[in-house]
This record gives sequence, C-alpha cells and structure tokens, in this order.
Amino acid sequence: MEPIYQRRKRERNLIIVFFVFLMITIFNLYFGYFKREKAPEIPPPEVSSVEELSFPEKKTQIDFSIFENPILKELQPSEKIEFPNPEEMGRENPFLPIK
Repeated sequence: MEPIYQRRKRERNLIIVFFVFLMITIFNLYFGYFKREKAPEIPPPEVSSVEELSFPEKKTQIDFSIFENPILKELQPSEKIEFPNPEEMGRENPFLPIK
C-alpha cells in the first residue's frame, strides 16, 4: 500500500493534467469551431434577360491522331482466355477444413 502523501501528490498531478487538457479542448473549440470567419456574401449578377444566363455550347473534339503511333499499330489482339473445367477447379468451398 502506498503512503497517503504519494497518493495525494498523484491525485493533484492528475487534476492538473485534466485541467490542462480541458483548457486545450476549450481553446480548440472556441477558435476552431465557434469563431469561424463567415464567407463574404457575393451578390448575384444582375441579368436583364434569360439569354444572358445560358452558357455557350461547347464543342467536344477528340484527337484520334494518337492511334497513328507505330507502336500501337504493332499491337496484336490477345488470345482468347479459356476457363478450366469445373471438375478441375478444386473444392466447392475452399474455406472448409480438409478432412
């Protein structure tokens, strides 16, 4: 059994650590959450007609010149992949223990 003065000293140190942790938490909450700067309000643009609101139509252009690369022309299609017979696949449930 530890002496009473060591227990009180330990309790005092734990209380100090608790209050330091509490102050850090309060500081972080105050400056990190409650005191956020509000975003400036931007007024909507003044528009006189609906035509000004519509966006211009964008044309999409695809560059197919990459397919003219001689390295790509040398590529051959891969062979057809054949799956093994179901009899050769193994056990029905591979997670069951082996008997």
